[in-house]
Amino acid sequence: MRTWYFSNFYFFYFATIGIIMPYWSLYLDHKGFSAKDIGQLMAIFLFTKMVAPNIWATLADRISIRNGNVLVLLKVATLMTFAIYLLMYSVNGFWPVAGVMFGYCVFWNASLPQLEAATLNHLNDKRDYGRVRLWGSVGFIVTVFGVGVLMDFTGPSSILPAGAIALGALFLSSMLMNGPSRSSELSDNEPVSLLAIIDLRVLVLMFFCILMQVSHAPLQTFLSLYLLEYGYSNSQIGLLWTTGVVFEIGVFIIAFRLLEKFRLSSLLTLTFIVSMVRWTLLASFPYLPIVVFVTQAMHAITFGLYHIVMIQLIDRFFVGAYQVRGQALYSSLTFGLGGAIGSFLSGYLWTDYGKQELFYLCGLLMLIVSLISLFVMPKITGETSR
Repeated sequence: MRTWYFSNFYFFYFATIGIIMPYWSLYLDHKGFSAKDIGQLMAIFLFTKMVAPNIWATLADRISIRNGNVLVLLKVATLMTFAIYLLMYSVNGFWPVAGVMFGYCVFWNASLPQLEAATLNHLNDKRDYGRVRLWGSVGFIVTVFGVGVLMDFTGPSSILPAGAIALGALFLSSMLMNGPSRSSELSDNEPVSLLAIIDLRVLVLMFFCILMQVSHAPLQTFLSLYLLEYGYSNSQIGLLWTTGVVFEIGVFIIAFRLLEKFRLSSLLTLTFIVSMVRWTLLASFPYLPIVVFVTQAMHAITFGLYHIVMIQLIDRFFVGAYQVRGQALYSSLTFGLGGAIGSFLSGYLWTDYGKQELFYLCGLLMLIVSLISLFVMPKITGETSR
């Protein structure tokens, strides 16, 4: 299968994220939900990451054993995501909206872990992952900036149809993908239980990643509302979201060189340190556009580099028949559990303690994580100095 098909899917998958992550909270605010309601509803996106990837990884294993092709699940998942999302046009109230969001998120969150494993199997040199993945960042930029400009003319009412168009395109892109997604080196008789290979190193690594995502949740849930309160326009907010992803693309382009020169443990610790600085600056100077611009540029490190390093580590710890399960575990525990906890708590902290204080707490959390990581991360990865 051509690498372009993977890049195409990444483009449209992250194009949908470029609508949901920055603007869905604005849509929910437009629908009349409170900050606590929005925090709980946004947590659904992340809570389903704990369940959906692992269920679909089990299905992927069984289908893969029978016919060597799990990409059919991508087609089913994207079709159901699109179909259920359209129900948003007909629901109102907390629980109906929550039910529809849960429905389409279960299928939406099933797609990415399978794609990550299939992409790594497809590439001859896994360090080239960043050059394929960068097209997801391009897709994110297109929608986050485009919808931001559109909202200056139409308001939050344009968010829902924009999401429908993006999800429809995602389904169509999945129909182009055909062929086996498992490595030809795998045996049909390989075990698929993770218990045999999940050790203390993996658990500690996942715990660090959960805390990383807890600290990112206020950004993903409330950044747009945060900036609106300091006088930023919708198009400026879209531009600032875009800024982070533009710098992220730069990291994806040079990632293979960073992976050659530096230890994974050092790079991962760096992402924790930069996160601490990012949240502290965002809490201290939200009224200064240049500072907010710098904090968004840091997204290249706190997400782009972080994700590349973690994909490499997961691929190192989970090999063969464990690949899809490993990617699912990474997605569900970090982006899922960590993001859901952070999103849920941020709604209450935002309301009860204050907006800037929320980001200060995230900075303090990452300071603690960074200090611990300096000592324990090399032991977790088993790396020696280069």
